[in-house]
Amino acid sequence: MILQNLVFPKENICNEPELYFHGTTDGKIPAGNEADLFTYFNSFSAYKWKMYTKIKEVRFRLRCKGSCMVRLWDAGVTGGTMALTENFTSERHRQADPDEVSLSFSLADVKGIVYATVRADSDTEILGGCFETVFEPIQLAKIAIGICTFRREEFVKKTLETLKRETMENPDSPLYQNVYVYVSDNGQTLPCEELSNDRIFVMPNRNTGGSGGFGRCMKEAYEDREKYGLTHILLMDDDIVLEPESLFRTYTLLNFLKEERKGAMLGGGLLRLDIPYIQHANGELWQGGRIGFTKRGYDLRKASYVLRNEENLPMEYNGWWYCCVPLAEQFRGFPLPIFIHGDDIEYGLRFDGNIMTLNGIGVWHDAFDNRKASSMEYYDMRNTLIACAIHHPEYSRLHMIKRVARHLIGQMLHLRVKDQELTMKGVEDFCKGTEFLKELDPTKLHPEIMKMGYAMQDVSDDLHKFGVDVEKTKPQLSHLYEDGGFAKKHLLSVNGWLLPAKKETAVLPMGVHPDALYRRKTALLYDPDTSRGFYVERKAKDFFATIGRCFKMGWLLAGKYKKTVKDFQKNGAELISYDFWKRY
Repeated sequence: MILQNLVFPKENICNEPELYFHGTTDGKIPAGNEADLFTYFNSFSAYKWKMYTKIKEVRFRLRCKGSCMVRLWDAGVTGGTMALTENFTSERHRQADPDEVSLSFSLADVKGIVYATVRADSDTEILGGCFETVFEPIQLAKIAIGICTFRREEFVKKTLETLKRETMENPDSPLYQNVYVYVSDNGQTLPCEELSNDRIFVMPNRNTGGSGGFGRCMKEAYEDREKYGLTHILLMDDDIVLEPESLFRTYTLLNFLKEERKGAMLGGGLLRLDIPYIQHANGELWQGGRIGFTKRGYDLRKASYVLRNEENLPMEYNGWWYCCVPLAEQFRGFPLPIFIHGDDIEYGLRFDGNIMTLNGIGVWHDAFDNRKASSMEYYDMRNTLIACAIHHPEYSRLHMIKRVARHLIGQMLHLRVKDQELTMKGVEDFCKGTEFLKELDPTKLHPEIMKMGYAMQDVSDDLHKFGVDVEKTKPQLSHLYEDGGFAKKHLLSVNGWLLPAKKETAVLPMGVHPDALYRRKTALLYDPDTSRGFYVERKAKDFFATIGRCFKMGWLLAGKYKKTVKDFQKNGAELISYDFWKRY
């Protein structure tokens, strides 16, 4: 059975050649030159296949024409540095006509990533290839793909066309008749009947947010699991760009899992749409609400980062841009009905770190650099407190009071004091416990939340007036993921709040560190991708109001936090049950 295919750049998906090959852009190698496949998509993660599956023997097959020497190499995964590679098998190919080279190896003999090099004696062309095994699958996976969408019709239609062309209507694909698609149309703008067929189900759904949409997909697939033999559900965002080979590798990996991995989560990496060779995330840490990214910013054109990407580092969750979980055996329940932000985190925490990732399984997606809508402040705070109550009941009241206070002060330093109202409402609604979520109508609450805080509006004329070149303020490779910090004088003056304000208006992207707002009276914060934003203003009274709000939230949590934690510990399971989701 083929485990993974050689993949070539595609104009409509990704045309960054060094994610696929080094030394050639299209598989053609001039005489005397060498190409290698130590790349994100075309190397073989032997270390992970050995860790996750029962496969013992693997064979590499390469279709090519021309006279060449084909070698396989093993790069060991040792402490994040690239170990010396060991050449362990090779074969010379001398056919002018297309032919195939076949090289076998045992997973017991390799330490990390296996990749091929092709040295051309004459002009040579790589036509295709694969890594395969003679072992029989332990189980035959059938995957339900769940997509939640809200008014992103063109993205969804493109994804459905890709899935149909590459798998669902392709009898040559191993995924043919092994994939079903469930789309929750939260905006109710898709032509559901037109897009649906016997294996694609597009369902109008009320706007219950990401958790409600994915939960609807999960519920429908769960009800169909025996009818179609579904074993897993793959949750995908509606605005991704998908390499179909990622789906194929997901399927093959699921077929060979060891017993202890059958209940694991399989997470896909997130590569940036704007800089397609930079990885934004690949397995994340929650850390009690302090989200961390262990493999952020990796330049996956470089072999050293491809190798480091396979390090087995701690993970607590994976974003639902591409996340596959068991639907039948070892099913972990449904999402919490928390609308948006944190639903994937809380669900991932249920897996206790049993999360798999693999080079070549990932999608391209927006990287969220400047998505800072006010409404998210409510959901971030409320849902973080809920996750802490469920998964870390040992956290003290003082710990959570400090966390909320830091967040309120951070909003003041960003000059976004209106957002404090949303944070406070998030704390208050958390303290209402599980009954609040059971009885909540999110279609009524969300419009109320959207009216609070700062309203995004078109500020393109203002940006022009201030002479801002928006293109230059978009994320730049040389400054991606730089750790910001406060200068000492800024810390001592509470970022300038204890000093007279400067009258000039600062014009800054939303994702900027608050240090850039030092002593500013007003600022225009904007999203460079959309030229939408809003003005913020510093007022002396807000300094004292922030202190008062910290005390108010501290008093509330001191009285109700432990009681609310006990409520979620006792009654939280009902919120993720099938009976609840039948009614939701």
